Amino acid sequence: MLEPGQIESLDRTSIPRLRMPQRAEVFSVRAARLRQLADGHPLGDYLRLMAALVDAQQRVLDNFQPERPSVESIEQAQRHCMPLVPATGGYDAGRWQPLLTPLLDVVAAQPDLPAPVRGVLDRIRATDPATLEAGALSLLAGHGKGVDAASAPFLMAALQVLWTGVASTFDAGEVPMLDVPNVCPVCGTLPVASVVRIGGAHEGYRYLACGLCSTEWHMVRVKCTHCEASEHVAYHVVDKSGDAAVSNAQALAAANANANANANANANAEAEAEADVAKAADGRPKLDEAAKRVASSPIRAESCDDCHSYRKIFYQDKDPFVEPVADDLASLALDVLMGEAGYARANGNPLLWQNTEDA
Repeated sequence: MLEPGQIESLDRTSIPRLRMPQRAEVFSVRAARLRQLADGHPLGDYLRLMAALVDAQQRVLDNFQPERPSVESIEQAQRHCMPLVPATGGYDAGRWQPLLTPLLDVVAAQPDLPAPVRGVLDRIRATDPATLEAGALSLLAGHGKGVDAASAPFLMAALQVLWTGVASTFDAGEVPMLDVPNVCPVCGTLPVASVVRIGGAHEGYRYLACGLCSTEWHMVRVKCTHCEASEHVAYHVVDKSGDAAVSNAQALAAANANANANANANANAEAEAEADVAKAADGRPKLDEAAKRVASSPIRAESCDDCHSYRKIFYQDKDPFVEPVADDLASLALDVLMGEAGYARANGNPLLWQNTEDA
């Protein structure tokens, strides 16, 4: 039986460390998921608008030839365990602005585009380059201060195309392993959410998902993705009826073990370790109704009582079509629940921004 700390010591050489963005489909997959989620959703119109924007990202990316950093820059990042193209390190140097106009053009060509949205696009077009650059730097810093919330997703979309494009040129072997495991090893950005994947070598492993460059990197489960604590992690869900449930990590792991009793061993290396932690004194899994409800949900909020923050975690074995940015955006009811419970989002979604005071 594995002790709690032994989850950390699972053989990392057997786990694919990275999932690099697939240039040909990264945004089209997200757009399709947004449209699927929009059906019958209270925010359906916004999700469909974002789907149109993400479709535009794919079209622009298809015609974009990104410039990789120099060999010297890559070697320096590898030597010092630093992100290859850090979001706040000046890599963009104005490269993103030429991507903005074609994005706006594709969105503007949508039939029946609401007048307020068209007004936002016109306002962005009329903004001078220096102001746009200042806004981009604010968005890359993660706070969006001084940027109109309605304009922010469109500016961020161009930045995503730039960073996703360059990330797609790297092989996994070129990407250094950082000393800080909860930031993207390609661009240094915090993850928007995490996903437990299915299929092939990635089966059963949890990956953090970058909202800027679309890279995913492995982190063990039952561990806070913000402060890396593991003792006070819990999971929260809101079901279709609007009812909430919460389960601690140990009870949830037992429920997972019970539900996946016949799953293949390779698919659940980490899940089995979690279940070992959750065994009762007599060796039987500890099950409770809340844990069962949480374990059956494809969307959960993973909270930590050490740092009082949370991120969402999605499970492909419960819904094979989950996409971290799209599903995070479409599950705002869970964000409301977490806010009422006293937890703060570790960071935001690139397709949704709030107006902030200049400071």
